[in-house]
Amino acid sequence: MISAEQRQALSEAADWYARQPSHSAQLQQQWQHWKQRSEVNAWAWQRVELLQAQLAGVDGAMAGKVLARATRMPLDRRTLLRCLLLGLGVSALGLSGYRQAPVWLADVRTERGQRRTLNLADGSQLTLNTSSAVDVQFDAQARRVVLLLGEVLIETAKDARPFYVVSAQGQMQALGTRFIVRQYEGSTDLAVLEHAVAVSIHNAHPAQRIEAGQGVRFDSAGIVARRALQSGEGEWVKGHLLIDGWRLDRLLAELGRYRPGYLGCAEEVAHLQLSGSFPLDNTDQALAAIARAVPVDIRQHTRFWTRVMPRA
Repeated sequence: MISAEQRQALSEAADWYARQPSHSAQLQQQWQHWKQRSEVNAWAWQRVELLQAQLAGVDGAMAGKVLARATRMPLDRRTLLRCLLLGLGVSALGLSGYRQAPVWLADVRTERGQRRTLNLADGSQLTLNTSSAVDVQFDAQARRVVLLLGEVLIETAKDARPFYVVSAQGQMQALGTRFIVRQYEGSTDLAVLEHAVAVSIHNAHPAQRIEAGQGVRFDSAGIVARRALQSGEGEWVKGHLLIDGWRLDRLLAELGRYRPGYLGCAEEVAHLQLSGSFPLDNTDQALAAIARAVPVDIRQHTRFWTRVMPRA
């Protein structure tokens, strides 16, 4: 989350960015002095440079005005980006930049195949799965984790402030609990491992309580699916995918989250069912285990293209 000091530094950095195209030698020296005056100033300028790379061809004064306007508001970096889009238009950043910027501006993120666990200021623990990103927003009234991409497992600590996880489709309030939230395209999946979670869905009222051992998927209109949790949900934290009766195509889609390139299978073998534990930190080993369990061959054309075919 952005502190008041960081927000002020971002505002000053926006001013410097707007003045740079016409700066004099004296202004250049003053800018260097400002940037080197504190770590937070250097941090703010790095953030502006990240955006600057996406703003090629956009007038600096215009971009600076939008940044300055945005940073005067009580917002997180995702909202700051939204303000930039409103001021400059999607075309200025490009569709690719628009989709990626919330991720590379996130407070915490992981790359493909990486997991990361961190302790939050209140003592809660947050574990990000592969290719995930979150913003952490704690203040005097509430604790919020905004899930921008991917999947997180959260173990909350006792605190007088409510603890929320916010996804694109709704808000989940922890009721003294351990739970998993995964962001899909157009929907959110919640798995409650302990205690309960209250789900408030955008455009739907009232909140619904989901108990331990239950899972739901919801979109902005409401809950679209309910399920009983399978044993082993959340074992990805330990580097294992524990499954029972999964189709091969589903298993490969999940393993594909942890390795680069394409991973898929022929339609003739997609229906084959598997159970067991598969390592996530060595997906080649997992593929070898699949080939031993069902009649398939693993075809690899470079490490970036793998297809599972019927056994010859």
